[in-house]
Amino acid sequence: MTKQTTVVVIFLAALTFAGFVIVSNLVSPPNPKPVLPKSATALPSPTSTPPVASVPPAQGKSTPSDGVWRAELGEAQNLLERLHKEVTDNDWQNAQTHFAEFERKTQQLPAPQLNHPDISPVLQDFLALYRVQLSRALNERDSAKGRFAVNQLYGIVSEQRARFGTRGLPLEYQRIRFLLREVEMWNETGDDEMLRVRKAALQDAWKDMRPVVLARRNGGEQVKNLDGLLEKLARASQASEITQLLPEFDKELDLVNNLFQRQARSGGTLNGSAKTTEDDE
Repeated sequence: MTKQTTVVVIFLAALTFAGFVIVSNLVSPPNPKPVLPKSATALPSPTSTPPVASVPPAQGKSTPSDGVWRAELGEAQNLLERLHKEVTDNDWQNAQTHFAEFERKTQQLPAPQLNHPDISPVLQDFLALYRVQLSRALNERDSAKGRFAVNQLYGIVSEQRARFGTRGLPLEYQRIRFLLREVEMWNETGDDEMLRVRKAALQDAWKDMRPVVLARRNGGEQVKNLDGLLEKLARASQASEITQLLPEFDKELDLVNNLFQRQARSGGTLNGSAKTTEDDE
């Protein structure tokens, strides 16, 4: 074999080898990228923003108006008034019936929302607590515990109702009702400390409500009478004295209630600094 022939053979062999390399690269899949574990892929980058929780909007549900909530809570208040009398009279059968109706009414209240300024989750929590307490008292036929739970529920429902509108009867009226029943209960149990606390709160609530009652036509008489009763209550040192005063308070507050009902029916406006709520009781 000549030298020229040898060169040609080597050239053809090199060309054949290069062709194999090119074809191999074309048909072979590219090298896969390394797969990171899930924990590594889940880590946010240093520049990513923290996730923000969001609440999906309710779909297909209508939100009741403030007037609807006021009406529902007003009916719940009326049921609690009945329950208070029935528990006091040991009328357990009717008390159970009205308690079941009260539960249905209050189960329909708006769910507590921490970002909603007009709904208090704490009030909802206390509402649930005293519903349980009242249920137990009714099952045990315990009048004292039942009256206590009813009054707590009355105060809570009144406060919740006030959040859905302010016109008509002064809000302080409901609080005075609540405090008078507290005075009655702590007087009966002989708890002088709680009695003193509730009597002081009653005086403060009346100070807020007094100017509004005084501004009503013929309201001066009720103001004078309630002023006198509160002075007697402040001086009373015997349980029997307080017991005798409480029916007089109820009578005067009924007259105040009628005073504002007449004002609402006549279409008049309210004056004074105290907040008010619609009166439909």
